[in-house]
Amino acid sequence: MLKFWKQGARGHESDADETQESLAQGLRDAGEAGAFPALPDPDLVRLFNTAVLAKLTAGERLFDAGDPADRLYIILAGRIDLQGTDVARSEGFGAGDWLCDVDFAAPAARDAGAVARVPTTLLIIDTPTFTSFDASLKTYLIEHMARLNLDRLRRLARRQRALTTLNGELIDALFEARTQTGFAQTPVARQLFAKVPALPVSTMALLNRILDERTTQGEIVDLVTQDPALTSLLLKAANAPAYGLQQKVTNVSQALVMLGHQVVYQIIMSESVRQSLPGTPFFADLHQRAVEVSRIAFVLSQTVNVAKPAEVATLGILSEIGFVVIELLKAYNQRLSILFDFLEPAEMGAELLRSWKLPEALCSSLEYQHYPQFAPPSRVPEDVRTNVAVLYLARRFYHALHQDGSRLPTLFARDYLVALGQSGVSERELLYNRLLPRLRAQIRVLPKSLADVLQA
Repeated sequence: MLKFWKQGARGHESDADETQESLAQGLRDAGEAGAFPALPDPDLVRLFNTAVLAKLTAGERLFDAGDPADRLYIILAGRIDLQGTDVARSEGFGAGDWLCDVDFAAPAARDAGAVARVPTTLLIIDTPTFTSFDASLKTYLIEHMARLNLDRLRRLARRQRALTTLNGELIDALFEARTQTGFAQTPVARQLFAKVPALPVSTMALLNRILDERTTQGEIVDLVTQDPALTSLLLKAANAPAYGLQQKVTNVSQALVMLGHQVVYQIIMSESVRQSLPGTPFFADLHQRAVEVSRIAFVLSQTVNVAKPAEVATLGILSEIGFVVIELLKAYNQRLSILFDFLEPAEMGAELLRSWKLPEALCSSLEYQHYPQFAPPSRVPEDVRTNVAVLYLARRFYHALHQDGSRLPTLFARDYLVALGQSGVSERELLYNRLLPRLRAQIRVLPKSLADVLQA
């Protein structure tokens, strides 16, 4: 319990004796700690006669974050640690130090709490006490607080520079550890790429058309309508339970009216990719996640008006394809399968897509898709940085919507929001206030698994 003594207190003789002894000890502690340099003795006596002397036991709290900063604390003996903010979490103050982040005229809320680490004695000056002092003592206190605050700012600035340097070194080390692979360029990997069924020629043609800004909607409609393979793929997929359409789709024109040409394209792409995956539950789950991430990325691109929605939707669909190559490696080299868990799926997927002759913009975007987990935006090539940022945030939003406990690293999450022009927006605001309303407006054409999550 915080215990106070004040000069002039009335009470039992023993209490008065204890008060006098405590004040005398406080003065001795102040002198030994050098708590009041160059303060004349009369002012020092006046200070101790007016201010409050207090003692804390080890572990006792002095104040909490959020309390008003309306008192000046001067440590005469012991130690006080600030805690509760990143900057001040381990900042300690000892005998002779002042806790002087105080404004007697307009106190703000404290941004950190304070606790005594050992038995501690303090002198406390509140607003009425400060107001009662004469001009010379007020001037001394104000000037000394200013000097101490300036010294503290300099210490914190040095600490910040040291932390920044250390942070940069850790980022460099993490970056090097995550990017020194190169296995995807080996002959063994290229042999495996040939074993993965490529996308159908008709799907490749549609992909190139949809990514070409000069292509009209009519040309896309004509390509799908005139190609039996695309038509068959579309009708089969659109009528599957995964899309949950209430009305049976019987022809391409009906699909285009019900779904729109962008959704028709996404369905064809996702089903084409699915045919390249092994028919196992693992890859079925992988593909479902990719389809949902694709649709979230598409709507996110529209919401923040960055990148090309069709391109980032395609990236989402293709984003998990690298796992195919890794699983093939494990199947063909079972005794070494544990080693292949350390391969980077993004790198493998990008090289697979290059072997399929897909546009380099897609390949490069997928190659860097996991960089946001361990590198700032500046480490991602500028020409694919926006695509990578959209895909990263779409994945984070996927996990948030499913509440599956999975979390992508957040080290650079805010930096990637800034890269998308969202410097003043939190992830939560972007997801719940802007993205979800648009997704819900499109709920009838969403994959059923994503629609179910939104409705729940």
